[in-house]
Amino acid sequence: MSSAFLIFWLVISTSEILITIYVFHNAAFIGPQLFAPLFPSLFGFIASSYLLAEFDQNRIDIKRLAFARTVLEKTAQQSQDQVIAERSQLILAIQDSVFYQLDALRKQFAAIKGSLRRTEIERLANELEDYSANTIRTLSHDMAKDLSSTTPINRLSFVGSQKIRNFSNSYNPLISFKLSLLVMVLVGGNHVASLSGFPGFLFQIVTTLAIVPILFIGSKITEKYSPRNLYVGFISFLVTIFLSGYVLVITAAAINMSRFQIRNEYPALVFSARNLSAVILASLIVTIINARRKTINELVELNEKLQVDLDWMDNRSRELRKELASILHGPLQGRIAGVAMALRLMAADNESSEEDKNKKLVEIEMLLTSVIEDVQKLFSIEKNQPEASIIIKLIDLRRSWDGLAKVSWFIEPNVFAALPTSSFKLVSEILYEAVSNSVRHGGSTTINISLRIQEDDLSLTVIDNGLGIKKDFSVGAGMRKISESGATYSFIDGLDRGAELTIKMPLNK
Repeated sequence: MSSAFLIFWLVISTSEILITIYVFHNAAFIGPQLFAPLFPSLFGFIASSYLLAEFDQNRIDIKRLAFARTVLEKTAQQSQDQVIAERSQLILAIQDSVFYQLDALRKQFAAIKGSLRRTEIERLANELEDYSANTIRTLSHDMAKDLSSTTPINRLSFVGSQKIRNFSNSYNPLISFKLSLLVMVLVGGNHVASLSGFPGFLFQIVTTLAIVPILFIGSKITEKYSPRNLYVGFISFLVTIFLSGYVLVITAAAINMSRFQIRNEYPALVFSARNLSAVILASLIVTIINARRKTINELVELNEKLQVDLDWMDNRSRELRKELASILHGPLQGRIAGVAMALRLMAADNESSEEDKNKKLVEIEMLLTSVIEDVQKLFSIEKNQPEASIIIKLIDLRRSWDGLAKVSWFIEPNVFAALPTSSFKLVSEILYEAVSNSVRHGGSTTINISLRIQEDDLSLTVIDNGLGIKKDFSVGAGMRKISESGATYSFIDGLDRGAELTIKMPLNK
C-alpha cells in the first residue's frame, strides 16, 4: 500500500515538474513542486481506494439484496404451502390410525349383543378406556410437545432466480456541498500554499467563495430530483460542474489580470480543472456513501421482514398443532372415556333385563358412532383449503396487526366441535372489527381473545389495554357491522384502563 502511494506521488510530482518546464515554459522549483502534490496525492489515493472498495462492496450487497427479496417472496409462499401440507398430513395420519381403530372397537358391539356377558362388556370398556387414556392422550401430548421444539428454516432451500435491479436504482448523482468546500480549502489550499505561499492560499479561498452559491444550489437540486428521476439528477450534476468550472476560469483569469501576483501560478484552465476534480471526487464519495446507506437499510429491512415471516410460519405451525391437540384431548378423549364409563355402569347393573341392556348397548353404540362422526367432521379438510381452520383465521388476524398490537387467544376445545366451517369467515370479520376498534380508537397494544360455547351461542370476549370506554362513546360502523351479522355485544363499564367487549353469536342461525 505504501509503495503504491510512493509511486503514485512521484509520478504526479515528476509530471508537474515536466509540464511546468516543457509545456508552460516556466522555471520549476524542485522543492515546492516536489512536496506540494504530497497532500493532494495522499487525499486522491485514499479517496480513490475508498471509492473503488465501496463501489465493489455495494455491487455485492445489491446482489445480496436481490437474493433477500427473492427469499422473502419464496418464503411467504413456502410458509403457506408447508403449513397446509403439514396439517393435511397430520389429519390423514389421525384418520388412518385413530378412526380405523375406533371403528374396529365399534364393530365389537355386534359380538356382545347376543350374550351380554359382564366380562365381555367390561373387556370392551377396558379397551375403550385404554385407548382413550393411552393412545389418544399420548398422541395429543406428543403433538403439543412439538410446540416447544423449533424446526430451523433452511434459507438455502429458497434459492431461485436472482433479479439484480438496475444501476440507476442504487446510485443517484449528488453534488457534495460541504465536502467539496472542505477539500478545496484544505487540500487545494495546501497545494497552492506549497507552491506560492500565503498569497496562493488567499487565491484559493477567493476562487472557492466564487462557486459557493453554485455548489449550494446544485446540491439542493440533485438531492431533490436524483432519487426521483435519474436523468434530471444527472443533468443537474453536469450543469453544476460546468457552471462551477466556468466561474472558476473567469475568477482565476480576473485575479491574474489584476495586480495580485503569485509565483508558480498555473493557467486559469488548469487551476479550474484541479478544483473541479476535487468537487467531482467529493461528490462521488457522497454519492457512493448514500448508495451504500440505501442498500444496507434495504438489506436490514428485508432481513427483518424475512425473520418476521419465518417466525410467523413457525408460530402458525405451532398453533395448528395446538388446535389438533385440543381436538384430540377434548372432544375425542373425553367422549370416548364417557362411552367406556357408560359400558361399565351397564355391566354393573344386575337389575335390568336383557332387553333393557340391549337397548342401552344400542344407545352406547350410537353414542360412539356419533363421537366418530363428529370428530371426523372436525378433521375434514382439503389439502388446498386453508380456510378450514379457525386457527388460521386467527393467525391471519394476528399478522395483520403485527407491529401495532400483540394479539393472543384462548379457545375452549368444545368450540372446535360446535363451530361450523361456514361460520369461520363471519367470526374472523367480527374479530377484525373488534381488534380494529381497540387499536385505532383505544390505542391498544395488547389484545386477548377468548372463544367459548354458552348454550347455543358462541361467546367471543375481547380484552385490551387501551384507553378504555369513552364517556361520549357512540356506535360506529364496526359495531353496526357486528349487529347486522346477527350478533349482540356489550361492554363492561368501570374499567380504568382498557375495555372488555363480549360478543354473542348464535350458532343455529
